[in-house]
Formats: sequence, C-alpha cells, structure tokens
Amino acid sequence: MKKWVIFILSVLFIVVLAFWFSCNPFSDSEVNNTFDVLDGSGSSRLTITCTIVVNGSTWDGGGQTITAVGMGDGSQDEGQKAIFSITNGTVRNVTIGPPACDGMHFMGGNSTITNVSVPDVGEDACTVKKPGTYTISNSTLNEAADKVFQINDLCTITYSRNNCRNIVKYVQQNGGMTWKCTVYIDGGTLNNISDCIGHSYSPSSIFYHRNISSNLDRSKWFRGEMQVYEY
Repeated sequence: MKKWVIFILSVLFIVVLAFWFSCNPFSDSEVNNTFDVLDGSGSSRLTITCTIVVNGSTWDGGGQTITAVGMGDGSQDEGQKAIFSITNGTVRNVTIGPPACDGMHFMGGNSTITNVSVPDVGEDACTVKKPGTYTISNSTLNEAADKVFQINDLCTITYSRNNCRNIVKYVQQNGGMTWKCTVYIDGGTLNNISDCIGHSYSPSSIFYHRNISSNLDRSKWFRGEMQVYEY
C-alpha cells in the first residue's frame, strides 16, 4: 500500500513540475536571459502554453520567436491570455508570432519593452493594467485590427521610435474614463492608420508628441477630449 502511495505522489510531483515549466519556461530569468529553443525547421522558436511572468527581472529573448498555443486566436475577442505579464521588469529582443493573443500586460512598477516585433497584433500589442511608469521603444507592431496600445489605468508612458503599419489606432485610453494618463510619443513611423494616432475621452490626460512620421493627415492625428502638445 505504501509503495502505491509513493508511486502516486511521485507521478503527481512530475505532472506539477511539467505544468510549472510549461507556464514558466524560463522562470530563472535573472540568471539566464538568453535562450535557444529550436523547432523542427531549425528556426529559433519558443512555444508557450501560458503567460510568461516577468517580475523584477529582465527577460531577453535573444532574437527568438514566440508561438502561443491554446492562449487565444489573436482576434478582437476578450478573455485571451497575455504573452507577457510585466511588473517592474523588462522584456526585450523577441518576436511574438501569430496568434499574438492579448499581447503584453504592464502590471505596475517601472517597466520597459524594447526591440520587440509583433508582425500581426492580436487584441492589443500592449495594455496598461495597473498604475506605473512605462516605456515601449524601438519596436515594430503591425496589422492591428483595432488599437496597438491600450491604457486601462493611471500611468506615465513613453512610446519611443516605434514603427507601425496597417493599424486603426496607435494608442487609446480606456473608453469613457476621465482619470489622468500622461503619454509621450517620441518619434516613430506610423503608416496606413485608418482612424487616429491618439484617442482619449479624458480632459485631464495629456498627450505629448514629436518627430512622428505618418501618412495620416495631421489634423486627424489626435481625437477626443485630452490635451495635446508638441514638445
């Protein structure tokens, strides 16, 4: 009887370990930030089944492409999972391949995304979920059926030298909200935008911009109630 109990406990332990590493494929990101996971084609790829949590550390993809399985279809449907959840940390040097699901979530602190490519944006490329100070820079984010960036909570956020193509909106504050967010759009090439670069209903929010290159008529760059300044 005791042997069977030990056997069952051993199996359960192995299953728990397998699940843990499938959801946290590189949980020790402070020690080893460069990964080389190869798929059958020889390309550098990482397949994930749930959100990679980056908390107080740097996650460096080393140029890999992430493919998500069972986390969403990359449409505008709500309830999809994020590829990354970032709290007081950094994500860099990675491509998020389709389906990009619900992109990346900023969850607080001072967090950064840099040199990230999303060829086919899912529900959003990145969403502010909790208050913090954030930066997204030197990234390429294309084919967004709605907005590229969504702001759902108080923040100061800088979008610096990002490039986008075939999108509806570049950045949007959560609809109907009047709390303040401060947005800096510093450079970048934004082409084939069907709606606007920035949108907010909050009179207390401030959008600063400079050095933007876009084929959208300048009179249509910003829409809503927020304050807009060139700096």
